[in-house]
Amino acid sequence: MNRFLTTLLLSTFALSAHAADASSDNFSGLWRYDATLSTELSPWKAFDLTLTVQGEKITIHRQLSWSRRIHEDTTVIDLAQTGNVQLAPMWADNRHLGAYISDDRTKRVRAEWLDEKRILRVNTDLTLEAQQGPRAVNILSDYKLSTNGSRLTLTELRSTRNRPIVYIFNRVSPTTAP
Repeated sequence: MNRFLTTLLLSTFALSAHAADASSDNFSGLWRYDATLSTELSPWKAFDLTLTVQGEKITIHRQLSWSRRIHEDTTVIDLAQTGNVQLAPMWADNRHLGAYISDDRTKRVRAEWLDEKRILRVNTDLTLEAQQGPRAVNILSDYKLSTNGSRLTLTELRSTRNRPIVYIFNRVSPTTAP
């Protein structure tokens, strides 16, 4: 009986470890913003998010658009590093605030997996320029994958804002992607 239980426990552990590793791969792909379920995207109307997970490296590519105006940015995060410094030529998340990226045009990014790789937590520090002067801002972004892998919820908590921003994305299949 002991041998049976030991085998069962080892098998269960191996399967759960495999499932945890495989779930981070489910983040990869093209995700499209669902306006009906999300916080308003102002000043943008559309938001496509492409995530790529390759081992310890995660690439987050955002495309925000409104009519003919398009903004794209890419953040590459190496999980093996405690901090990744990224260029940030523009802060596209300006929600009519009169805040802009500081003169150094950089952001410091670090990330970690949570809940057996079902949640990717990204912690970003940057400095914004406002009429009152420079302001250090921290943005905590949780990318949470639905259990069936078809929906991605991005919850952002900003140090300058009391309410979270919640964006819901639906997976775009490769056959329907533009």
